[in-house]
Amino acid sequence: MGTVETIKKGFSLSVKLKKVILIFFGLNTIMGLISLPLARPENAGNPGTIAISFILSVIFFVIFVFLQGGALGLARDVHKTGDANMSNFVAYGKKYYVKILSLLLLYVLIAGALVLVLGLAGSGILALMNNLFTRTLIGVVAGTAAFFLIVLLLFPIYAIIADEAGVVEALKKGVAIGRENFWKIAGLFACLVLISVLVSLVIGFVIGLITVPLPFTLTQIIITIVNSAVQSYIPIVMMLALMGYYLGLAGKGSGGPQGSSSPPA
Repeated sequence: MGTVETIKKGFSLSVKLKKVILIFFGLNTIMGLISLPLARPENAGNPGTIAISFILSVIFFVIFVFLQGGALGLARDVHKTGDANMSNFVAYGKKYYVKILSLLLLYVLIAGALVLVLGLAGSGILALMNNLFTRTLIGVVAGTAAFFLIVLLLFPIYAIIADEAGVVEALKKGVAIGRENFWKIAGLFACLVLISVLVSLVIGFVIGLITVPLPFTLTQIIITIVNSAVQSYIPIVMMLALMGYYLGLAGKGSGGPQGSSSPPA
């Protein structure tokens, strides 16, 4: 499948995961509304507010990992069998929880190592030549390196779900596929990000116009709810598109030798 076909299929299949989208919407809305009073200017730098925000972030992350496993499992099922059984959502969340969490923590270590290397290299260059050109060059190199790393690390999580692979095996396979098809994957990822940004900008502009006459607090609540809807729908579309693309690159599309998934353990 080409980039356009992959994205169109992601949107068309999203209706099969509408209940998953509603689950993400509910969580995003709750977390967003809880965070509103914490984000007030008078709370900036308040130790208590910082502690509460940190605790909420940890709770959200723990729940997010679980929901990610459930959503990815159903995304795989939609591509392989044409349907998603919501009764498997919780089982998939439990089944893949440790693997996804381990992979995300591994991502943090890889990103930290990259930042350290780039930071040391940048500091060395700036120590010799600290001017606008070198600062711009360091920024471009850092941004390019980050983009390359993101593209290479897009598919390991899909290998965990689609191939029932372990973390290390999934990392190796995902990176290998990313390296072999780098520019195709980069183009797909860039298009998905662009669509996400454009949708957010258009909806944000419309909501901004609608809420102009409304009280500030009510405006914040409406914007939070709308943003939660966008942040719940678009990521599922992206997930479906990337899952389909991975299955195609890995030779495991629907109707293939592994076209049916085994029930969750």
